[in-house]
Amino acid sequence: MSKVYEMCNDVDSKEILAKKEQMTLEERKRLLESMKREGVISEKGKRNHRGKIGKTVGWAAAAAVLLVVIIPNVSAEAAYAMEQIPILGSVIKAVTIREYQYESENLSADIQKVQLEQSGGTENLKTQESITTINETIEEMTNRLIERFEEQVEAGEDHRGIYVDHEVVTDTDTWFTLRMNVTEVAGSGAQYQYYYHIDKTTGEIASLKNLFQEGADFVTPISENIKEQMREAMAEDEMKIYWIDSEEDMGFQFEAIKEEQNFYLNDKGQIVICFDEYEVAPGYMGLVEFTVDEEAVAGILK
Repeated sequence: MSKVYEMCNDVDSKEILAKKEQMTLEERKRLLESMKREGVISEKGKRNHRGKIGKTVGWAAAAAVLLVVIIPNVSAEAAYAMEQIPILGSVIKAVTIREYQYESENLSADIQKVQLEQSGGTENLKTQESITTINETIEEMTNRLIERFEEQVEAGEDHRGIYVDHEVVTDTDTWFTLRMNVTEVAGSGAQYQYYYHIDKTTGEIASLKNLFQEGADFVTPISENIKEQMREAMAEDEMKIYWIDSEEDMGFQFEAIKEEQNFYLNDKGQIVICFDEYEVAPGYMGLVEFTVDEEAVAGILK
């Protein structure tokens, strides 16, 4: 079985919450009420995937539009060439197989359990192996979140919520990316994401380093480019703060991305580096992203 690549934080979400800014009981209650007012969740607690709450919580859920192009009347040579492309004619789609929901006066949950499926054209064995591995990983992750929430319910903990949805952020002839969005409200509010990538040209699960030439140092140029963008953003807007260049001992300074940093490819094929809430900035900044300047990595891309 393929190696599992969870494009996510390298610590469990419970550890993430333990390190966040603590909120009082009243603050937790206000946050849940605010989510309901803004439409992120309904009054009955169900996650409204079209709602949002600015930088604090929520995403706009997006539907993936999949297009299969059929090329008729190809020559024998062209037909043979297409047979060598393992994914041609195949489609990867994300399907919600179950939605776990819970609602009480002080507790709320809406967790999508999703799995990937391959359809259309000839099924590719390697792609199916990757899909199976990713599905197992997502299943383990969502089960862990549900189990922890149910433990909180049983313990009688107050003003907690968890919301999980998904979005296909990239789907081209050569690349597929699924993003799982998680919002937890507990001792603090926290947003984080899991990314799962499949390189359709090989059918294999992919990570950031797969975009670059073997042995290339991609961490340094990407990190320096992001720090440059951070400095420019802070100079233009005093409300934007990133944890770099600080003379104070904050216990953390952003120095470099991880080798398996969260990322996706946008509609222009550019690399977008993603950071979870509190990863490189204060909580009010929410989830932050940086589109890497193409010139910064031009010489090392595959």
